[in-house]
Amino acid sequence: MSLALAHKRRTLAQGSAAAVMAAGAPVAYSPADALSSPANARKHLMLQEAALDQDLERLSAIKGLAGRQTLKRDELLPKYQDYVQRYCESGLNFPNRVLVQVMVWLFDTEQFEDGLELADFAIEQGQVMPERFKRRDIQTFVADAVIDWAFAEYNAERSPEPYLSNMLPLVDGEWELTEQIPSKYHKLIGMRAIEAGELSTALKHLERSTELYPKAGNETRISKCRKALAKQQAAPAPE
Repeated sequence: MSLALAHKRRTLAQGSAAAVMAAGAPVAYSPADALSSPANARKHLMLQEAALDQDLERLSAIKGLAGRQTLKRDELLPKYQDYVQRYCESGLNFPNRVLVQVMVWLFDTEQFEDGLELADFAIEQGQVMPERFKRRDIQTFVADAVIDWAFAEYNAERSPEPYLSNMLPLVDGEWELTEQIPSKYHKLIGMRAIEAGELSTALKHLERSTELYPKAGNETRISKCRKALAKQQAAPAPE
């Protein structure tokens, strides 16, 4: 379920509860009440984390990638997304391992719109990645996840757009990342530009890729682009 759809469903439910209150009938306890104060929210988070730990063990027991992806997409994300959405709307800010894990699963299952939205929120809050991610921050995780997916799409002869180009101002501008990561983005954009016959664009991105990371392996492509552009410039203009 998308974050927007989850919000819509919750708004409708809250409207129904308000109607019951107006009629004088008692309102049953809702999980949303658990985020009514910082103290209650932390207690509720502990319950969510306990459930999350059990689900992480379930995932680790599944050997096949396809089975893990199915469990994440069809059961675990629907299970936790409503809580995460309510937390995002609560105005609270405290370390939230459930929120970060849901973000990871969104990228794992290639739900990039929701994943990027939640990642932006997590970055603003200063959330951190779980320890098993080898001290990577959220920006690095997101940038790696998208470019790995983009290369896989490219190799499968599918387009990695719009995510490849949309991420470029973040990875080579706003976010502080190791140079290899933005270099990969420029390299793939350059490779695709060559195939599209956009040699000037290709050369710009390939040179930037090499500037960022000299071992990016762009030398042959850059040489071919320069030779082709020089040949175009030397060709007489059509009469």
